Amino acid sequence: MRDPDRIERIVELLRKTWLKQPDSRLTQLVINASGTHHDCGPVFCMEDDEFEKRLKRFADGFDSKKIMLGRGDPI
Repeated sequence: MRDPDRIERIVELLRKTWLKQPDSRLTQLVINASGTHHDCGPVFCMEDDEFEKRLKRFADGFDSKKIMLGRGDPI
């Protein structure tokens, strides 16, 4: 099992970094930090409100059923 303490640590680092670059979209910030911008296609340009809607829909799925990852793996 992954260490659940990583969540608060990473979210806090993300918050501090994003506050230094408030004109960046969340997905843009994450992709730039990951160094994988050449493989991300439309995710890089996704506006925050669109990502927020998708994240909400994804999170809501945990309440009712298993969620399928892009590779088809259930989580």
